[in-house]
Amino acid sequence: MRLTRTQMMEVLRSEYIKFARARGLRERSINYRHALRNTLIPIITVAGLQLGSMIAFSIITETVFQWPGLGLLIIQAISFGDVPVIAAYLLLIALLFVLINMVVDLLYFVVDPRLRATLRSVA
Repeated sequence: MRLTRTQMMEVLRSEYIKFARARGLRERSINYRHALRNTLIPIITVAGLQLGSMIAFSIITETVFQWPGLGLLIIQAISFGDVPVIAAYLLLIALLFVLINMVVDLLYFVVDPRLRATLRSVA
C-alpha cells in the first residue's frame, strides 16, 4: 500500500496528468485510467518478487511449524540424501520462478500501453 501511495503521488505530479486535468477529464478517470495504470508497473514487479520470496522461504515456515508440505519434504530429503527428490524439488521451484516471471511480463504488456504501441510498430 505504501508503494502504491508513493508511486501514485509521483505519477500525479507528472506532465501528462496536468494535461489531462487541463483537458477537463474527470478526476476519477485521471486517477484510475491514467495514473493507476502507470503506477501498477513497479507494483507488479514487487508483487512478483514477493511471491518468489514466499515460495523460497516456505521451507523455513514449514520446518518451524512442522507443517507437511514441500518444504518439509525437501528438508527430509536433504537429511536422508535423497538426490532424486532434491532434483525434482529444485526443478519444480525453478519452473515456478519462470512461470511467475512470465506472468509478470505478460501483466506488463496488459498494463503498459507503450509496449502495445511498440508491438504494433514492429509488426
